[in-house]
Amino acid sequence: MNRPRPVDSAFVPSTTTGDKNMANRAETVISEIVKAVREVLKRHDVTFEEYRAGVGFLMQYAKAPEYEIPLVCDLWFNATITDNEMNHRKGSVTNVEGPYFLESIPTITDRIKTRGDGGEELIIEGKVVDLAGKPVEGAELYIWHSDHEGEYSGFNPEISPDFYRGKKIIDSTGAFSIRTVVPVPYMIPHQGPSGKMLELMGRHPWRPAHVHFKVRAPGFLEHTTQAYFAGEKWVDSDCVEAVRPALVHKLQERGGVKVLKKDFVLDPA
Repeated sequence: MNRPRPVDSAFVPSTTTGDKNMANRAETVISEIVKAVREVLKRHDVTFEEYRAGVGFLMQYAKAPEYEIPLVCDLWFNATITDNEMNHRKGSVTNVEGPYFLESIPTITDRIKTRGDGGEELIIEGKVVDLAGKPVEGAELYIWHSDHEGEYSGFNPEISPDFYRGKKIIDSTGAFSIRTVVPVPYMIPHQGPSGKMLELMGRHPWRPAHVHFKVRAPGFLEHTTQAYFAGEKWVDSDCVEAVRPALVHKLQERGGVKVLKKDFVLDPA
């Protein structure tokens, strides 16, 4: 797999402005994380040798490519943050974005460009509405997914960024129907310390097949989510633990073509 993009350091919050509330929140969260780790160390009677081995393992991240730290953070914590966000939303379920989103992708009408050298045809159809069920005209629906070999365009240099991606502008009906191909499961980058950690835990680095979505519309919260396929391999053991029941869809079939039904209910900003 090609490597995910690095984390944007500009996203990291700063307390240099003297924001007292920010400082208090940082103290609370960090202190509770430290307390939780200490409790685990005590509960499992971790030895000094084990502790030093753990520190040595963490030092591998200092020598690893820059994507490894955001990778391990996403591996364990990203899905929890999206769950937290749903505590403040009433619309459809959000999910992790993943590292392979690109801003600049082609606007499409009814088909995402694919290389035509493999992959089962897939129709994605549904609607974009507000909490009252009213169509959200002008909403931008971003769709992206892997090819039939688990690779992402724009990250694999052999696949042009305008393949396996598309942006659909929603019309006054709120409805959309897009043709593409069925993605497949793939492994996250696992040659570095994050993969080694999974191996030490006896876990695999596989993600189940999925399609990514992002919806943007003026006056609404940005909606980012994924769609997984019922019965597919790894859907019950996603390595990043991001699969949620509401996001697992049973594919229908129409004229020999698989159909994914996916509606988006947006929350007001």
